[in-house]
Amino acid sequence: MAAEGIERPVGALHADTTSLADAASVAGGDHVALIADGSVDEWHGAVTGSNGDGPRRSYLVSVDDTVRGAAAAAPGADGRAVGGGVVLATAEGPMPDLVGYLREVLEETVTGDAGSVVVDDLGAVLPADADPVAAVDDLLALAAEFGVEFHARVGGDGEAVSALARRLPGADAAADRALAERLVAHLRETDPTNFGYLRRHWTEARRGLTAVGMTYPQSKQVHAAIPDPETTPRTLGAALQALVKLGALGVWGDTVAANRYDLTGHDPARVDAVGAVLDDADD
Repeated sequence: MAAEGIERPVGALHADTTSLADAASVAGGDHVALIADGSVDEWHGAVTGSNGDGPRRSYLVSVDDTVRGAAAAAPGADGRAVGGGVVLATAEGPMPDLVGYLREVLEETVTGDAGSVVVDDLGAVLPADADPVAAVDDLLALAAEFGVEFHARVGGDGEAVSALARRLPGADAAADRALAERLVAHLRETDPTNFGYLRRHWTEARRGLTAVGMTYPQSKQVHAAIPDPETTPRTLGAALQALVKLGALGVWGDTVAANRYDLTGHDPARVDAVGAVLDDADD
């Protein structure tokens, strides 16, 4: 039985386009970008004007919900070389088979063992009925298979950002803050009950996670490690479940023993960033 922890693949979440472009430039190698928010021309300018040596080859896909026809469905069909190792393409979003599309592009583009995949708005390319967590796992596995980094931006659909947050770290303090703000807002909107428990008890949850001497504890065992707790095991468990949704804590398995938390997936920095946002939140 495998633990659902917070894995640390090569890559990160970024607060803005500048940071995202810097990461692609520093990664170098073969670069693939799915751009749904902005133009590929703007993206190419941001990457070539950032820190680092820049990619040696780039395949830049403009994702647009107005694109129609067979050319938009096949990655190699409408790719147009424009010189300087750059290929431009268009695709219709959302993409029914995002992973399959990206695999074809990577097979066409990646020739070495370095590079990057960038998705600037995951929610714009995922179908409405997709499981964001499973999609992120598949995307990260695909990037690892081709030996490239995976980078994304904080923004857009809350479920997509939440899924990314469970697998990728923030690139820097600005990303951590932006991520915490987006995730807390999404939790407040979609799960107000657990938001309330987390807001009230996040400091006690942090104390329990730090104090418990087990790798895969239940909420009652985390609770028992807290001196003079204000929570009950149930209310603490609600706060811990909220931290799982925010990517600050893992759970052991998806179904069997899913009430056990995986402290190898405990991210104290994200807990603190979330706590700072909660403390600043309006009533």
